[in-house]
Amino acid sequence: MEIKDISFAYQDHVMRLHHINGTIKKGEVTTIIGPNGCGKSTLLSVLTNNNAPKEGQVILDGKVLNAYKPKELARTLGVVYQKNEAPSDMTVEKLTQYGRLPHRSTFSPQSDKDEEMVKWALECTGLYERRHMAIDTLSGGQQQRVWIAMALAQDTPFLFLDEPTSNLDIYYQYEVLELVKQLSDEHGLTIVMVLHDINQAIQYSDSILALKDGSVVAQGNPKEIVTTELIKDVYGVRVVVKEDAEAGKYIVPLGI
Repeated sequence: MEIKDISFAYQDHVMRLHHINGTIKKGEVTTIIGPNGCGKSTLLSVLTNNNAPKEGQVILDGKVLNAYKPKELARTLGVVYQKNEAPSDMTVEKLTQYGRLPHRSTFSPQSDKDEEMVKWALECTGLYERRHMAIDTLSGGQQQRVWIAMALAQDTPFLFLDEPTSNLDIYYQYEVLELVKQLSDEHGLTIVMVLHDINQAIQYSDSILALKDGSVVAQGNPKEIVTTELIKDVYGVRVVVKEDAEAGKYIVPLGI
């Protein structure tokens, strides 16, 4: 995926994104970071064709993003939003089955391929044994994994996640992030996600795209681009950048 000189504004005409350029490499995890209101979720909405850029283009597999037909795009990229809603009594399996809609004709019965992909998605997310349970009986982390399972059932090479660890305690945050790493490493998915935690972004990303005020400040390998100067510039926070044999690179905030 190539991002070429993207600018975007909502109906208030205030520019939210300013001449964004970048590349999302296949098979890698790219994480968008930046302070609140910098345009992270807005950029994700443009990259998934939920909003059209005012200027510039997004090129996906050599084709302009807005040239894709809806079903064609739904077979190419899956999206898990920050806030998701479903009937409280819906089962895990039933919600996951909705991920197969882009591959089916209206009112057509489930095929063997549909059943195979739903089972795979539930197994990948560790939910197969809970497939008959109602969603509202699950923990927050398990519910998040159900939405990821639905996106996986779409059988797309690209997966976009908007703050997938939001409102989860630390155990479930890392459970979701370990799943992201597994999907990339073992299944070759190209994943783009928005995160707030910089240390998590460093640990689980192949590439980081740092935004400030709707513009790209830096993009690249987190081990190379995350510096005291970058964090001070983007967040206005003083940090120490450290290296540990087991933990790798990480930051320690000192204050504002």
